[in-house]
Amino acid sequence: MLKQERQEEILELIHQHTYLSIVEIAQHLEVSEMTIRRDITELAQKNKLTKLYGGAQKLDLLDRELSTDEKIQTQVEQKKYIGKIINSLIKDNAIIFIGAGTTIYYALAEIQRKNLFIITNSLIAFMYLKENTDYRILLTGGEFSPTTEEFVGEVAIRAFDNLNIDIAFAATNGIFDNNVTTAQFDEGAVQNAAFAKSKLSCIVADSSKFGVSDVYTFTRLSDLDYLITDNQISDELFLHYSKYTMLLREEIQ
Repeated sequence: MLKQERQEEILELIHQHTYLSIVEIAQHLEVSEMTIRRDITELAQKNKLTKLYGGAQKLDLLDRELSTDEKIQTQVEQKKYIGKIINSLIKDNAIIFIGAGTTIYYALAEIQRKNLFIITNSLIAFMYLKENTDYRILLTGGEFSPTTEEFVGEVAIRAFDNLNIDIAFAATNGIFDNNVTTAQFDEGAVQNAAFAKSKLSCIVADSSKFGVSDVYTFTRLSDLDYLITDNQISDELFLHYSKYTMLLREEIQ
């Protein structure tokens, strides 16, 4: 395949999927990751797409947060892998918080513990749990965000006032050094309310989220107990981010 044809294919893939990792593009086109990196760099220089750490996204997404529908088909296998690590941290009979985001949504199917009480502000997580589990569920309520399909605002934050949580899991749009970031202040405020009431706090992020930052830093890695990611993260990044907190890329035995 000629370079021009390959780059046109990349643009078409990005148009269809909104965001793809370098690994996913390379596998689809059956070429090396190094080749895809060079192509993405050239296409970004030509203002054809946005280059991100570990992948690329459509140009018209620079000024807005990706919706749940746009994220739902990205990094799926990595998100399911993260679910196994999450499951290894949970004990039977635990009270847990599950935040919004497609990373946590795909992780839910891997949670196999018994007699859980699950608190969430995520509509898609609530719907999955209602249809597929017999866990006790508490949906926070609050103002509904149609972009991320989660409940935010003062009502959502106050839902945590009298709760005692064993372990809390929240997602992020990007992690840059010690900074854990999100697109909207209200989203981070709810996650911080859950962390404040939890014995253990965990951020989950697939490997494409490292070296990426969004508008707001809502917490620091150094204030958390665990950072959970998939096994696609490089050893270099693993060592770098392990400076800030306990980074998990394998199940706890």
